[in-house]
Amino acid sequence: MNKKISLSALCYILAVLVSSHTLASETAPVGKQDSEPVSIVKQPEKKLWETSLESSWFNGSTIHGTGGELSMTELKAAFTRRFLPNPLVGISAGIQYSLKEFEAPQTARLPESLQRLSIIMGGEYHSSDDLTYGFRLSPGISSDNIHFDASDIRVPVALHATYKMSRKLSLTGGVAYTGHKHSAPLLPLIGIRYLPTEQWFLALGLPRTAVVYKPNRETDIFVAGEFSGGEYRLHDPSIGADIVSYRDYRLLAGAETGLSPYVRVGIAGGYAFAREFDFYEGNRRDVQLDNALFGRLTIKLFW
Repeated sequence: MNKKISLSALCYILAVLVSSHTLASETAPVGKQDSEPVSIVKQPEKKLWETSLESSWFNGSTIHGTGGELSMTELKAAFTRRFLPNPLVGISAGIQYSLKEFEAPQTARLPESLQRLSIIMGGEYHSSDDLTYGFRLSPGISSDNIHFDASDIRVPVALHATYKMSRKLSLTGGVAYTGHKHSAPLLPLIGIRYLPTEQWFLALGLPRTAVVYKPNRETDIFVAGEFSGGEYRLHDPSIGADIVSYRDYRLLAGAETGLSPYVRVGIAGGYAFAREFDFYEGNRRDVQLDNALFGRLTIKLFW
């Protein structure tokens, strides 16, 4: 497994494609609003401060090889501040925290939790009406959190550019340094955004591909495919490895709507499959899990 390129590293870094579009839309030159493809697909005007909280719950699933069941809870929290020094430049900074918490029998020798705490810094520059350059830097700590040392630190970096080919089609490309020890150090970034009509929006890429229907300016109804994964340093010798990555694929459907100019709430449900723990720098086998149903609640605050 040491030679295998982990998809979790690719998908973690390709999240810049989503965040870069958000920041780019906030810093578009004032004189070009009429060039937007359709008005209904625009999100409500973004505030300078944003806090988000997302929680997902997975039902119990069988652990292959050892027996017993594993249930999982995910928590993601983020706090972001945006700075818009002029119409051509946008900067963002913030903190992100993610937690995967597992309940499994001790005989499975799995971590009780996997956590990441990172500082997020990003920026966009509009060199022309159609071309935007950006970067994202996210130094952080990824471990089972039993204790901390320098080996827990990861520093992913990504550089990317977005080109608006037409009023409806945009392409994003770039390169990323993953910061993961058991993944390719450099990876390409590729993403496509297409807005065929007033109500429909398509985003193709990783870690999320989605089809979104907007019945009005405040509400998104979506069907999506996601990849979830990450690499973490382990400090519990009973597990039998120094590094683990967890990954799965997800299909989900849900809706998100604005309750006020300052609050958005989303709810979704789905199905997770191809679930696996991969262990490195140890002498134990990887662990596969059965598929699982899950539910998700998201809350976002703006001011």
